[in-house]
Amino acid sequence: MKAFILDASMALAWFFPHPEDEAITLDKRSLFDERVALVPTIWRAEVVNFIARQQSKGGLSAAQAAETLHQIAQLPMGIVDDPAPGELLVVATRFRLTAYDALYLHAAMVSGEPLATLDAGLSRAAREAGVEVA
Repeated sequence: MKAFILDASMALAWFFPHPEDEAITLDKRSLFDERVALVPTIWRAEVVNFIARQQSKGGLSAAQAAETLHQIAQLPMGIVDDPAPGELLVVATRFRLTAYDALYLHAAMVSGEPLATLDAGLSRAAREAGVEVA
């Protein structure tokens, strides 16, 4: 089965849509029709961190937060291995990314799969690296 690299910004937008991105994110959800998502190990922490912040700010109840995590866990996905620290450093510095974003770009570069992101800086870096942005 084909795959794509899914960054946390895109996945979270499916569950917490912004009006200006809603059409884009709903369209991108169709990636799951033919593909499985691949994510770096940090993806889970990024998702949980965002949901925890929403709950702390009163935007979600504990039950809503738990239900959202349950729904996200149902997405067909696999975890990709993190690169060696030196490889990550090369990608981060070459493309002027945080180490967190470099994990997504590295996964896309190594796998040859497209990257689904709403992050403008990560999209720019992906195009610069010759990675398809889904």
